[in-house]
Formats: sequence, C-alpha cells, structure tokens
Amino acid sequence: MIGIPGNLAILYVFIKAICQQNTTPSEIILGKLALANLLVILTRGVPLTLQILGIYTMYNGLSCGITLYIYCVSRAMSIFLTSMLGCFQCILITPCPPKCLRLRHSILKQLPSIMIALWCFNLLVCCTRLLYSVPHAGTNCTKEEITVVYDLCCVVFPSYLLYFGNGLVFVTRDIFFLGLMTLSSGYLLFVFHQHGKLMKRLPMLQMKQTEIRATISVMGLLIMYLISFGLDHVFWMVNLCVAPVSQQFADARMFFDSCYSAISPLLIILTNRKIQAGLKCAMKS
Repeated sequence: MIGIPGNLAILYVFIKAICQQNTTPSEIILGKLALANLLVILTRGVPLTLQILGIYTMYNGLSCGITLYIYCVSRAMSIFLTSMLGCFQCILITPCPPKCLRLRHSILKQLPSIMIALWCFNLLVCCTRLLYSVPHAGTNCTKEEITVVYDLCCVVFPSYLLYFGNGLVFVTRDIFFLGLMTLSSGYLLFVFHQHGKLMKRLPMLQMKQTEIRATISVMGLLIMYLISFGLDHVFWMVNLCVAPVSQQFADARMFFDSCYSAISPLLIILTNRKIQAGLKCAMKS
C-alpha cells in the first residue's frame, strides 16, 4: 500500500524528466533505485501479502526460479545503488583543487558503465536462485540442511559446499557495500559538523540549500538501509550456521527486507522538491 504507489510516483517523475532531458546523475540513481525497490515489493511483498490474506498463489519450479531470481537481483541492485548514491554525494560535496576536477568529471562520466557492470555481476551471482528454486508444496524445506527458505519457495542446493559458498559470496558482497555506506554516511556527518563549526567563525560561508537537502536525503537513505539490512544480515548469517532452518528467521528476514523498499520512497518524496513539484503538476493535470 505504501511502497508500490511511492516507487511508481518517483519513477513517473524521473521518466518525465528524462523525456525532457532534465535530469542529474543523482536523480538517475534515485530513479533506478525506485525501480529496484518496486521489483523487490512485487516479487516478495505482494506474494506474501496474498498468502497472509488467504489467497494462496501456486508456484511451480519455473515460476519460483524466475520470481526469486528477479527478487535477488533487484535486492542486490537496491544495496548497490544506495551505496553508490552515498559515494556520489560525497564526491559532489568534497572540496577539491582544480587539478582534481578532471578526475571527478571522469568518475561521473563512468556512472552508466558502472551501473551496467553491477547489473551484469548480479545477474551472474544470483543465477543459483534460477537453477535450484522449488516450491514449498511437495518439499519440506524447513528440514533440509542445504536450503535457503523464502515465503512460497525455497532454494535447495545440490551440495553443502555450494550452499555455504553461495551464501558467503552474498554476505561478503553485501557487507562490502554496507561498509561503503557506513563510510560515506560517516563522512557526510563529518562534513556537516565541520561546516557548522565554520559557520560560527565565518557567518558568510554557507552551503547551498539544494546541497543540504540532497545530503540530508542521502544520509536518511543510508541510515535506513544500514538499520534494515544490517538486521537482515544478522538473521542471514544465523541462517547459514543453524540447521534445520527456522521459519521464524525466514519471517524476520522478510520483514527487514521489506522495510527499506516500502518506506524509502516516502523519504525520497519528502526531501526532493523536484519530485514534489512533478507530483503536483500531475495532480493538477
């Protein structure tokens, strides 16, 4: 009810801006983040909601594989794009000498290539969900020692080595980008702290209001992600080390997985005036 309309609203505004050729790199990242979050909700939140309401969705092996594959790729892109957004904002607000401006511009020009590389990497890493997914019906996933349990499907690995190795790759990948988020959010807080001290000494020194709003928005997304997916990874690591798999751990992971994709659009809309203006224009028309 919250995540789908929120992400669709963000996508609408940014698609309209792209058609008018009026976008910045950070807005492109936000638009792709909204798309990734929307896919997470559609492939994870919607089936679970239907199940809770008593509308049981029947899956076969193919539909399980496709659904989990899209979900895992979208979830991975969500963490990558949020991390990239934090790093991008750090690059924008970092004061640098004229000699470093070329390096900054070259990094910004490589943004599309970086995104394509991230998509390809995740499509490859998440292929185990496409290959080994089976529906819950007819398979007692909770008693298998080499499974990853989701809501209506589970991933049964052919060997413990592949199960543990795949989980280790997932955890290492996500912890790396969670670390980037922690560093970027810490740096943004440091910049704000230093800016506040300089404001007391030099009242004429001010940061642009657009930069302040953008930085606050990015910091909010980073902190929200660190909380929701940090807790998610605690349950994921417990899931790797505990057998048989507990359904309570799977439910806890699902809850923390859904929080960011559903709530982050509200933060983006409330802190982005361009989206607010675009939605107002859409409502008037």
